[in-house]
Amino acid sequence: MPGSFDSLMLRVVLAPLVAGLQLFAVYVLLHGHYGPGGGFVAGILIAAGMILPRLAGREPHGFAVTPRRAAGLAVAGIFLFASIAAASMLVGRAPLDYAALPIGLTDAARRSMGILLIEVGVTMAVSGAMVAIFFALREDVGGGGADDD
Repeated sequence: MPGSFDSLMLRVVLAPLVAGLQLFAVYVLLHGHYGPGGGFVAGILIAAGMILPRLAGREPHGFAVTPRRAAGLAVAGIFLFASIAAASMLVGRAPLDYAALPIGLTDAARRSMGILLIEVGVTMAVSGAMVAIFFALREDVGGGGADDD
Protein backbone atom coordinates (compact mmCIF):
# COMPACT_ATOMS: atom_id res chain seq x y z
CA MET A 1 0.00 0.00 0.00
CA PRO A 2 1.50 3.33 -0.89
CA GLY A 3 2.39 5.47 2.11
CA SER A 4 1.16 4.53 5.56
CA PHE A 5 -0.46 7.18 7.76
CA ASP A 6 1.22 7.18 11.15
CA SER A 7 -1.20 9.39 13.00
CA LEU A 8 -2.19 9.19 16.64
CA MET A 9 -5.58 10.67 15.78
CA LEU A 10 -6.19 7.98 13.17
CA ARG A 11 -5.16 5.18 15.54
CA VAL A 12 -7.46 6.49 18.27
CA VAL A 13 -10.50 7.00 16.03
CA LEU A 14 -10.17 3.94 13.79
CA ALA A 15 -10.90 1.17 16.33
CA PRO A 16 -14.20 2.54 17.67
CA LEU A 17 -15.26 3.56 14.16
CA VAL A 18 -14.72 0.05 12.78
CA ALA A 19 -16.38 -1.51 15.84
CA GLY A 20 -19.37 0.81 15.39
CA LEU A 21 -19.61 -0.08 11.69
CA GLN A 22 -19.60 -3.79 12.49
CA LEU A 23 -22.19 -3.42 15.25
CA PHE A 24 -24.45 -1.34 13.02
CA ALA A 25 -24.05 -3.96 10.26
CA VAL A 26 -25.31 -6.67 12.63
CA TYR A 27 -28.27 -4.45 13.59
CA VAL A 28 -29.13 -3.80 9.93
CA LEU A 29 -28.86 -7.51 9.14
CA LEU A 30 -31.05 -8.63 12.04
CA HIS A 31 -33.59 -5.86 11.50
CA GLY A 32 -33.57 -6.33 7.71
CA HIS A 33 -36.25 -8.96 7.50
CA TYR A 34 -38.65 -6.77 9.50
CA GLY A 35 -38.06 -3.55 7.60
CA PRO A 36 -36.02 -2.01 4.80
CA GLY A 37 -32.34 -2.78 4.62
CA GLY A 38 -30.88 -6.13 5.28
CA GLY A 39 -28.31 -8.20 3.49
CA PHE A 40 -26.91 -5.78 0.93
CA VAL A 41 -26.50 -2.83 3.30
CA ALA A 42 -25.10 -5.04 6.06
CA GLY A 43 -22.63 -6.55 3.58
CA ILE A 44 -21.43 -3.12 2.49
CA LEU A 45 -21.00 -2.03 6.12
CA ILE A 46 -19.04 -5.17 7.00
CA ALA A 47 -16.85 -4.71 3.93
CA ALA A 48 -16.25 -1.07 4.88
CA GLY A 49 -15.16 -2.22 8.33
CA MET A 50 -12.68 -4.63 6.74
CA ILE A 51 -11.39 -2.15 4.15
CA LEU A 52 -11.13 1.02 6.26
CA PRO A 53 -8.08 -0.07 8.31
CA ARG A 54 -6.28 -1.05 5.12
CA LEU A 55 -7.02 2.33 3.55
CA ALA A 56 -5.50 3.94 6.63
CA GLY A 57 -2.38 1.81 6.19
CA ARG A 58 -3.00 -0.41 9.21
CA GLU A 59 -3.24 -4.14 8.73
CA PRO A 60 -5.70 -5.67 11.18
CA HIS A 61 -4.41 -7.99 13.88
CA GLY A 62 -5.81 -11.47 14.38
CA PHE A 63 -7.95 -12.87 11.58
CA ALA A 64 -6.75 -11.08 8.46
CA VAL A 65 -8.93 -11.23 5.36
CA THR A 66 -6.97 -12.22 2.27
CA PRO A 67 -8.21 -12.17 -1.32
CA ARG A 68 -8.78 -15.92 -1.17
CA ARG A 69 -10.76 -15.68 2.08
CA ALA A 70 -12.83 -12.80 0.68
CA ALA A 71 -13.69 -14.82 -2.43
CA GLY A 72 -14.48 -17.82 -0.23
CA LEU A 73 -16.84 -15.68 1.85
CA ALA A 74 -18.62 -14.53 -1.30
CA VAL A 75 -18.94 -18.09 -2.60
CA ALA A 76 -20.23 -19.33 0.78
CA GLY A 77 -22.87 -16.59 0.78
CA ILE A 78 -24.01 -17.51 -2.72
CA PHE A 79 -24.13 -21.18 -1.73
CA LEU A 80 -26.22 -20.38 1.38
CA PHE A 81 -28.65 -18.29 -0.68
CA ALA A 82 -28.95 -20.98 -3.37
CA SER A 83 -29.40 -23.79 -0.86
CA ILE A 84 -32.22 -21.96 0.93
CA ALA A 85 -33.84 -21.21 -2.43
CA ALA A 86 -33.53 -24.83 -3.53
CA ALA A 87 -34.62 -26.40 -0.23
CA SER A 88 -38.27 -25.67 -0.90
CA MET A 89 -37.95 -27.00 -4.45
CA LEU A 90 -36.81 -30.36 -3.06
CA VAL A 91 -40.20 -30.83 -1.42
CA GLY A 92 -42.08 -29.82 -4.59
CA ARG A 93 -42.84 -26.18 -3.75
CA ALA A 94 -41.86 -22.91 -5.42
CA PRO A 95 -38.31 -21.59 -4.95
CA LEU A 96 -37.93 -19.28 -1.94
CA ASP A 97 -41.20 -20.54 -0.43
CA TYR A 98 -39.93 -20.28 3.12
CA ALA A 99 -42.99 -22.00 4.63
CA ALA A 100 -41.87 -25.21 2.88
CA LEU A 101 -38.41 -25.26 4.47
CA PRO A 102 -37.80 -28.64 6.08
CA ILE A 103 -37.28 -27.40 9.63
CA GLY A 104 -39.62 -28.26 12.46
CA LEU A 105 -41.16 -24.89 13.24
CA THR A 106 -44.48 -23.16 12.61
CA ASP A 107 -45.09 -21.64 9.17
CA ALA A 108 -44.47 -18.10 10.45
CA ALA A 109 -41.23 -19.13 12.19
CA ARG A 110 -40.03 -20.96 9.05
CA ARG A 111 -40.71 -17.87 6.95
CA SER A 112 -38.85 -15.66 9.40
CA MET A 113 -35.90 -18.08 9.63
CA GLY A 114 -35.78 -18.46 5.84
CA ILE A 115 -35.69 -14.72 5.27
CA LEU A 116 -32.99 -14.30 7.92
CA LEU A 117 -30.85 -17.04 6.32
CA ILE A 118 -31.30 -15.44 2.90
CA GLU A 119 -30.21 -12.10 4.36
CA VAL A 120 -27.14 -13.73 5.95
CA GLY A 121 -26.25 -15.28 2.58
CA VAL A 122 -26.59 -11.94 0.81
CA THR A 123 -24.50 -10.26 3.52
CA MET A 124 -21.73 -12.81 3.15
CA ALA A 125 -21.78 -12.59 -0.66
CA VAL A 126 -21.77 -8.79 -0.78
CA SER A 127 -19.08 -8.29 1.88
CA GLY A 128 -16.84 -10.96 0.34
CA ALA A 129 -17.30 -9.53 -3.14
CA MET A 130 -16.59 -5.95 -2.04
CA VAL A 131 -13.42 -6.93 -0.19
CA ALA A 132 -12.30 -9.07 -3.14
CA ILE A 133 -12.88 -6.10 -5.46
CA PHE A 134 -10.85 -3.90 -3.11
CA PHE A 135 -7.96 -6.37 -3.22
CA ALA A 136 -8.22 -6.61 -7.01
CA LEU A 137 -7.99 -2.83 -7.32
CA ARG A 138 -5.03 -2.51 -4.97
CA GLU A 139 -1.73 -1.86 -6.64
CA ASP A 140 0.30 -4.43 -4.72
CA VAL A 141 -1.80 -7.51 -5.53
CA GLY A 142 0.46 -8.35 -8.46
CA GLY A 143 0.52 -12.10 -8.35
CA GLY A 144 1.42 -14.64 -5.76
CA GLY A 145 2.03 -12.17 -2.93
CA ALA A 146 1.47 -12.73 0.77
CA ASP A 147 -2.21 -11.73 0.39
CA ASP A 148 -2.97 -14.74 -1.82
CA ASP A 149 -3.04 -17.32 1.02
